[in-house]
Amino acid sequence: MVRNIKSIIGLVVSIILLFLLTTCLPVLASEGKPDLIIEDIFRWPNNFPDEYHFECSVRNIGNYPIYKAEFEIYVKIYWMLFGRIPLIPIKSHTTSVYVEGYLFGELKYNFIIAQCDRLPIFGTYRFYLTVNPNLKIDESDYDNNKYSEDWNVFLWNWKEIG
Repeated sequence: MVRNIKSIIGLVVSIILLFLLTTCLPVLASEGKPDLIIEDIFRWPNNFPDEYHFECSVRNIGNYPIYKAEFEIYVKIYWMLFGRIPLIPIKSHTTSVYVEGYLFGELKYNFIIAQCDRLPIFGTYRFYLTVNPNLKIDESDYDNNKYSEDWNVFLWNWKEIG
């Protein structure tokens, strides 16, 4: 009888420890790390074609600031067949950016990703962006580093779809 009680107590303690390890350890491991996301793509300023460019907004939603960091934003722009199917990549490059002091919860930093005068003048295009693609910054979540957005253009007049 005493053996059965000891076995049951041992089993209950093991289950509680296993539960605590699987629920609390991932939370503790992710504390104190930044988490970069791309929030938006926009055109700036709205003037003639050779005077504006595309920028993206990057924000640190993690719980740790980034100081004096360099990371990349990978940009790939596709022409869309029938405005729905990404078919032909028309531009692909990596932009290196340098940041001095991302603070937790700080609104946004904007980075240039493409010059409009170097893009086509008509069609539908999808911008695919990845922040920190080479994992230079140790983040709490790498699954939210990708972003895409569709744009229409006719004679340099770019309009966001959606």
